[in-house]
Amino acid sequence: MSFKVLLPESEDELMTMLMYDNAELMAGGTDLLVRIRAGKVKPDKVISLAKIPDMDEIVDKGDRIRIGCKVTHAMALNSEIVQRNSPIMVLALREIGSPQIRNRGTIAGNIVNASPAGDSLVPLYLSNARVIIHGPKGERKLPIEEFIKGPGKTALSMGEYLRAVDFEKTGDWYPVFHKVGQRTALAIAIASLGMLIKKDKIRIVFGSVAPTVVRAYKAERFYERVNGDITVMDEFLERCLEYLSPIDDVRASAWYRKEVIKNLLKRTFDSWRKRVL
Repeated sequence: MSFKVLLPESEDELMTMLMYDNAELMAGGTDLLVRIRAGKVKPDKVISLAKIPDMDEIVDKGDRIRIGCKVTHAMALNSEIVQRNSPIMVLALREIGSPQIRNRGTIAGNIVNASPAGDSLVPLYLSNARVIIHGPKGERKLPIEEFIKGPGKTALSMGEYLRAVDFEKTGDWYPVFHKVGQRTALAIAIASLGMLIKKDKIRIVFGSVAPTVVRAYKAERFYERVNGDITVMDEFLERCLEYLSPIDDVRASAWYRKEVIKNLLKRTFDSWRKRVL
């Protein structure tokens, strides 16, 4: 495991280096270094963002929040802007790894890693996040659902990098985030559920139960059609379960993942019913 570390000091220099053969980009390194040690990637060069300024911004953009590509989970968790305007993000970030991982790992890295178990992806999908991409042809923006193509697959082209992500403020929604793993502090999610609820409106996202994090749009529309009537939820639950296509792996069976989601949904609506009835 030997590679050369490159330290660009500007975005122009970074874009030049991204055209090199067999080079990998590193922000926090928590995902990349694990993959290198496991032999899943064998780069000749690792391009570190450490010396490029102004990439760790957290900015209030009116009805949205913008987070730069060097913002760590801990930085976002401790941000007043995030705490005030995205309680759902705070709930999810509290569940990410150990303090060491939260201090080094970045939200951008979670996005580019494109794992269906990525904890920070759930609140981003719930908040209609947009990925901001820089590259040789300038800047482009994509909804996060179009950016993430599958496990480990994204819409990035040669020479491009994820510069930032922005997402809606959702401070006036009731947030729900549940994660089930084998161990709490360091667990990769076996299944996760995120929801935003506001009277007769709802947003629902599942993690670790499909090739990507997935949002249950049909179930959301059904909930709105019945004006949030939570006393009759069987059909709503069935529409949610249509989005699940889990796999059997070393962490859990597909059957178990489905059962976890069913139980999390029922628990959430039991809790919500007590709040509104």
